[in-house]
Amino acid sequence: MNEKRERDCRLDFCRGVALIVIFIDHIPDNPLSAWTLRNFSFCDAAEVFVLISGMASYMAYGSRLARLGFVECVKAIGRNCARIYLAHLLLIGVLASLMLWVASHFSGADYIDSLKLQWLVENPARALMATLTLTYLPRLMDILPLYILLLAIAPALVVMVRRDYRIALLLSTTVYLLAWKFSWNLSADKYGREWYLDPFTWQLLYTIGMTLAHLSRTAPQKFSWERRWLFAAVGFLIMAAIIAWPLNRLNLTSFAPFSYMWPTDKTYLSPLRIANVLALLYVFAFFVSPHAPWLKRRAAEMCISCGRHSLTVYGMGLVLSCIGYVMIQESGAPNLANLAVNILGIAILLLTAAMLDRREDGRLAAVAPSPIRAS
Repeated sequence: MNEKRERDCRLDFCRGVALIVIFIDHIPDNPLSAWTLRNFSFCDAAEVFVLISGMASYMAYGSRLARLGFVECVKAIGRNCARIYLAHLLLIGVLASLMLWVASHFSGADYIDSLKLQWLVENPARALMATLTLTYLPRLMDILPLYILLLAIAPALVVMVRRDYRIALLLSTTVYLLAWKFSWNLSADKYGREWYLDPFTWQLLYTIGMTLAHLSRTAPQKFSWERRWLFAAVGFLIMAAIIAWPLNRLNLTSFAPFSYMWPTDKTYLSPLRIANVLALLYVFAFFVSPHAPWLKRRAAEMCISCGRHSLTVYGMGLVLSCIGYVMIQESGAPNLANLAVNILGIAILLLTAAMLDRREDGRLAAVAPSPIRAS
């Protein structure tokens, strides 16, 4: 089966929008982030990104497993893992160098602490070794290491989901509950900080994404698109917005009971976060078909391009968010600087994705057989 035919542009669209929102949210005290998903729901763009990535992974590697076998599937995932791992190391090198240079020349903020670079300053050799083993994660460097570990278990997950998705969900949920109960997590530095996105719990969302993609291909009748379920999902989203907005705006989340249930607990992926992102997915899928006309419009195509080149766009967004933070802190007109950072940052991300699309189209045209046949 042709992988290009299998690609659902809705996944790239959602992932592209999530990457733009992540860029906005990564800029500290960004006024525009007051209007992003995290303020009106129990989840944010990170949950959208991981859920969509689980679905996209199954579509890519599930078909490869069926066509080429397990070994070729593992090789493809391994190559992708290596690419993301190298991108992660490159990002740390670029951002650490940037912020260390900024800290030596400017004093508008504690730029070392902003990315938790103290260990790198105090003991570069030990910090670099820990970076290589993913036991040192500077601040904001959370999604790529998580995705590396998720891809590492992807071959086994794809096989389990294809054979019996219920077993895959059962095992994944068991790990999630045990991590929840015993606070399993990985170290992020020598000071006791842990991974901001705990892989033992976030793997459940990735597995759910794979399962949804599998069922959409093999048993679409299992999805109920009745109005009652739509009303239930919309009602949940409205309830979440009514609760989450005042909690976030008034900073009352620390007083909420059952801390694991409330949206304050992102590290261990509270159940409400999972329910919220699944409700969002259901409502979106209910109203937006794979061939929706508006997905062909220029604005949507630009977001789709961002999702298609997610690794490059994510890395670019991370660098731009740090540069934007410095610009805002050092500016004498922070409101104007905020506006410029958001507009220019989003424009650069969209332009980068468009350029990558154009280069990719050029390569395809170059290798395509000529329709003109020499006599």
